[in-house]
Amino acid sequence: MATTSRKWKKFLKGYYSPKIYWWEWATVVAICLITILSVVYQDTISITVWSTNLWDVIIDGKLTDFYKFTTQNIHHVPHDKMGCDLFTIIPLSIWNIPIWIAQRFFGKEIPESGILIAWSKLGLEACNGLVAYLAYKMAMLLTKDKNRSLWASFLTMSFCGGALGIGIAGQTDVFVIVYTALSVYSMMKGQKKRSVLFAAMSVAAKPFFVFAYLPLILLKQKNIFIAALEFILSFSLMGLNRMIGQMFPLYNESMSSGPSVTVLVNLFGVGIDSFYGQASLFLIGLLVIYLISYMTNPKSDQERNEYYLYIVVAVYLLMSVFSKTEFYRFILTMPFLSVLVVLRSSMLRFNLFLSFVFQFFVTMCNALGNWNTVSAYFMRGSVVSLFFQPDDMVNERKAANIRAVVNAIDEKHNFLGFILYLTTAISIAAVILILVLNFPRYKHKFDMERLGIFEKYDHGLLLLNGCSFLPFLLAMYIMYFHLSAFFPAAS
Repeated sequence: MATTSRKWKKFLKGYYSPKIYWWEWATVVAICLITILSVVYQDTISITVWSTNLWDVIIDGKLTDFYKFTTQNIHHVPHDKMGCDLFTIIPLSIWNIPIWIAQRFFGKEIPESGILIAWSKLGLEACNGLVAYLAYKMAMLLTKDKNRSLWASFLTMSFCGGALGIGIAGQTDVFVIVYTALSVYSMMKGQKKRSVLFAAMSVAAKPFFVFAYLPLILLKQKNIFIAALEFILSFSLMGLNRMIGQMFPLYNESMSSGPSVTVLVNLFGVGIDSFYGQASLFLIGLLVIYLISYMTNPKSDQERNEYYLYIVVAVYLLMSVFSKTEFYRFILTMPFLSVLVVLRSSMLRFNLFLSFVFQFFVTMCNALGNWNTVSAYFMRGSVVSLFFQPDDMVNERKAANIRAVVNAIDEKHNFLGFILYLTTAISIAAVILILVLNFPRYKHKFDMERLGIFEKYDHGLLLLNGCSFLPFLLAMYIMYFHLSAFFPAAS
């Protein structure tokens, strides 16, 4: 009994330890790598080839023909035109020099090589490591606690949105997050010029930060004219890119073919009916945040920085649940929510739970609403498929049969609709609780000790967040190896 008691105490000591163990980091890294090696999403193929096209036109001395060359689509990528600005893919172009060499000089076609695509996504994951480091720096600035700051870094690396945006979709949003995090961190440090510069870079890459940047300005600057000028400066690099782009043939045609306008419109596509028409829930939330920001005068630098963090989290959380966005777009919340989770030690365990609920159920909503979120179809052509290729691998017709069976059951019982309503409600409830309980000036009496919980750290909840994407990854593998056998292709 004495030995058992000692072992139990030793276990509890480790379970409640502030230290993150090496095997926990290894688990997160393994999930990230397996996801990268398992999926070749169509957007990833196009983005990767576009990033290497830049070196082709540079070597050929025809830089201004970049968009024209990309439109020729000589490598047969899924998209005919590049619908984003060249500035967006420059970091990926630098990383992808090795695979460009393999394609240009050794005849390796990137769209046909899961290994080359995996290299490109490894670059995005490396950038995610930088995001995790910036989360650590922000947390250290706010908490002065190394342990909690490392937890913020861990939560960033293991974020479900990161797995979807990088491991599955292979999107360049992670570059936008780096610029955004640098802008917010510079703002916290009082470095105005650097903050404006990185804000401009973020907006030039993808303009999502504009919704959060305006209330950040209003929090510190009450002169509307000066605030407006600073806000306009955030569009300066985007404007410069547009001006330079006019020297590139087919630039305007390429930009007009992209999803930019549609994405921005869809951000306000979720609303409630009123007597005068539909009112956007996201816009309502933004207006409330803008008003609160303008009316708030922080009492100290610490409180001001906490408001900076809270505002960014609030905008991106509302965007995640009250907008029609791509299934991976909530990746934008990744480092900021992770820092907010660890900001108050008394709220750490409850915030860990809410963070898991939010990202898991938002991913569930996306999976139910968009089959591409966790589709085994995109495992074809991946590195994993080079070694494991079952005879009855999922193909388009089999995937269609699966959808047909599920839809037939759903039409009769509406179980998918019920589950979607339930998961959506849980996601929104988690967002509301996160925003209410973590409001900087909310002097609530909610404390773990009042509930009889005296330990701040909980490795069970940490691993729950760390492995939040694992069930979806396992579901992909089950479909890849087994599920298609039950739904043979129609004759």
